[in-house]
Amino acid sequence: MNQIQKRMKNLDIKQVDMILELQKRGIVVQPPELSQILRGVYTYPKAKKVLDECDKILSEHEAQ
Repeated sequence: MNQIQKRMKNLDIKQVDMILELQKRGIVVQPPELSQILRGVYTYPKAKKVLDECDKILSEHEAQ
């Protein structure tokens, strides 16, 4: 389990919640695609963008 997955679990943020938050920020990602990105299977440039935005979202939640 990578750091983003651990942080999501600690904050009780589900993948569907993350997908909805990403959509609000203009990043469209499908559930299987997000799962592959989080597991490190999908490593194309979009994955880096998604992971960076996930990190920002989680940091915002951690600061609350």
